[in-house]
Amino acid sequence: MANEPLTDAERSSLDRLHQHAKEGNHFGMLGVSPDGDAATVQAAYYQLSREWHPDRHFRRELGPYKEKLEFVFVHITKAYKTLSDPDQRRRYERDNKAIVAMAREDAKSPRVTKSAEAPAPRKKRRRKLTPEERAARERARERMARKKMDPRTRALHKLREQARGRNSRAKRYFDQGQADYQEGNIAKAVSSLHLACQFDETNKEYRALYELARSEASSSASVQFMQAGESAESFQNFKEAMHHYQRACDQNPADGLPYFRLANLVLRIEQDNRKALGLLRSAASKSPKNVEIRLKLADLYADLNMGLNARREYQTVLKIDKNNDRAKSGLRNVR
Repeated sequence: MANEPLTDAERSSLDRLHQHAKEGNHFGMLGVSPDGDAATVQAAYYQLSREWHPDRHFRRELGPYKEKLEFVFVHITKAYKTLSDPDQRRRYERDNKAIVAMAREDAKSPRVTKSAEAPAPRKKRRRKLTPEERAARERARERMARKKMDPRTRALHKLREQARGRNSRAKRYFDQGQADYQEGNIAKAVSSLHLACQFDETNKEYRALYELARSEASSSASVQFMQAGESAESFQNFKEAMHHYQRACDQNPADGLPYFRLANLVLRIEQDNRKALGLLRSAASKSPKNVEIRLKLADLYADLNMGLNARREYQTVLKIDKNNDRAKSGLRNVR
């Protein structure tokens, strides 16, 4: 595929994903229904991240689609991070009811095959405010009106404007970082936003966007290291796979999978039970409902004669999956 341009079908898919990314439609990005479970979200994420990873297409003639591809890949990761975390998913669905309803309707419609003509990008719909949001907006307007009539408030506002003037350099860095972030240039955004925070350490808006951009950059890097580790492991290059999984863990990802994969290889190659135990504990804390991780941790506790801990983990698995035979057997045999 070196030096080949994108096909019409690939361009159509990128245009569609790019539109979903701009709209903040996480379900559309991953192509899953709002009723889809965590396993469905994860499967869709791994498929899309492999399909649209920039490294896979870097030798091709992308033209104007190069930036669009990078933007889409970042937002595939962002959608997965939101929908795979139960608390973030609940907040997202609560705050984006129109998008959720539209995604649910799309899920009921027949899927378009890849050979079919891609639909025109859907125009972003303005979300209808809830009664509580309208009331909050009205209260904000009233507060602003009172501030305009209050001389002391006007004086304070003037002082704040002067302070903003003194922090003009921070503002310029923030504007540049915000523009880079919106365009999907996350690494550049992190650099500019870091400088903005250095020049204005008390600005919560600068700090919040910096932390968000840094988290997304870390998540994207973690995904790339995970894919490199999986590739090395598939060729039985276990040492190389361990190196990549360790790099993924160094990014402090929200998902426990990198820690789990590294722990398995530590047990297999280094036979270091204590090191593997620490990794599995981290994996379980980040993915507490992952049965496979919990069972591996319980088995290792049992091997280390830590019976109370093993029993607790087997019982936790049975709370998640009450019919899990492996947990039942482990619970009977644990001392």
